[in-house]
Amino acid sequence: MEPAGLAVSVLAIASLFNNAVDCFEYIQIGRNFGQGFQTGLLKLDGARLRLSRWGQSVGLSGELEDEQSLPQAFESVYDTNKAEQMLGQILELFADAEGISAKFKTRGGRAEQDLLIHDIQMDLEPAALSLHNKMRDLSIKRQNQTRLRQKAKWALYEEKHFKRLIEDITSLVSDLIELFPAAQASQKQICKAEVAEMGAKENLPMLGAIVKSQDKLLEETIAEAINQKTPVPNITFSGSHNSGFQLATNTGTISNLRWGGST
Repeated sequence: MEPAGLAVSVLAIASLFNNAVDCFEYIQIGRNFGQGFQTGLLKLDGARLRLSRWGQSVGLSGELEDEQSLPQAFESVYDTNKAEQMLGQILELFADAEGISAKFKTRGGRAEQDLLIHDIQMDLEPAALSLHNKMRDLSIKRQNQTRLRQKAKWALYEEKHFKRLIEDITSLVSDLIELFPAAQASQKQICKAEVAEMGAKENLPMLGAIVKSQDKLLEETIAEAINQKTPVPNITFSGSHNSGFQLATNTGTISNLRWGGST
């Protein structure tokens, strides 16, 4: 492919990425999800965060106005075409889910309460709302300046379709990550920044549980951060006159520890 043609393809990818991240903004969740609402929403946020992280790592989160601003990650025509295809599939997943939503609403015999939706600001627990807002803000900041398609809010009312949407998006983002292995080191650093952005330590175990089996890199980074924040005692008992009963609780690794007299 000629450089000009490659430039057009990469700009198309930038637009697809921008719109894919934006699509998450318009999903609402039906009240009949019950207790699964909070976990489901945060998993959706996690999928969006992971997609936006990939985009940042390959250079799609800046301004791409001309050939000179093309990210180096897209020098391969094959990789460029595959990425364009995968991002297009993510957009198709949202379109299919929106179609399922429309069919559910028009199906006969629906009670009014079947179409009620959750109010995120009112229905999420405070810690979950904090995580939701932070993941949302991080993802939005990573969008680029390409044009967004006009969209309207819509809702998924059946949990099975919602779970399937998250699983399919997660699978496609995994494929995108594997397609650009050189960007994975950058993603590790971005994960560290994400964890730092989450702030309060009590948020990290909740986030770790949410992204488990969905975002291995973020899960590992969270575990590292929790271990680093746990105090690790460094205790030495030495000499010939130490006796009695020592009681302590340790949650880390103890080194330089000697019990009793000289050895």
